[in-house]
Amino acid sequence: MTGMPAGSSSAKYAHIIDVLQERIARGTYPLGAMLPSESQLVREFGASRSTVVRALEYLRQRGYLEGVQGKGRLVLGAPTRRRPSPPARTHEALHAPEIGNGTLVGAVRTPASERIAKLLAIPAGRSVIARRRIMHGDEVQWSALSTVHLPAVAAVGTGFAATDPLREGVLDHLERHRRLAAADVVERMSLRPATVRESTLLALTPGSSVLTFLLVVRNAGASPLLTVDLVGAPPPQGIEELFSLRP
Repeated sequence: MTGMPAGSSSAKYAHIIDVLQERIARGTYPLGAMLPSESQLVREFGASRSTVVRALEYLRQRGYLEGVQGKGRLVLGAPTRRRPSPPARTHEALHAPEIGNGTLVGAVRTPASERIAKLLAIPAGRSVIARRRIMHGDEVQWSALSTVHLPAVAAVGTGFAATDPLREGVLDHLERHRRLAAADVVERMSLRPATVRESTLLALTPGSSVLTFLLVVRNAGASPLLTVDLVGAPPPQGIEELFSLRP
């Protein structure tokens, strides 16, 4: 909150916010403590009461403070940033049942390439199950080739190596059969030329470009559980997402 004229009420407003945020983050004003009164802050910062009140209201709206009637303002601590929910394409890739949401191409046991091994945090050459399907779901809105990689040892007791479509999403299936819990998913997007195999499966013109979404699903300890490669032709309308500008 910089770039405002020194000495202006806007500059003092921004300065008060910056200082109080830093004090709360560093524990100078610990969780559960009462903030100094408006009068004390007016004297400390040499600002008008309206400027101080405006700064305190900004901090309240962002979760740093809470007003307590008759007492003042209670410190809530630095708010935890919420991670956004996965977009529809990611949700469908992980949770849409294979039956009714595409065509299963195959499921094979194969040595992990260096790339997949690094993503799954396993030695290169370790056996993984590669499960591939063409997705035609309502949410994806364009044909996409999905390839799931799961360490073979983690697939024991599941249907990942079977050639029959799963009646549930790949992540739901893994969590239910192995009693694992996913905490988050990292998504990386890139654009590259389609391979011959991808062009054939997705009925693309040779030389076409494809969008790729690499998903790495992790547990609460940030250890990878499985990866998903989503590959598809860019939608004609492009990709549009809506994000909140408020915490």
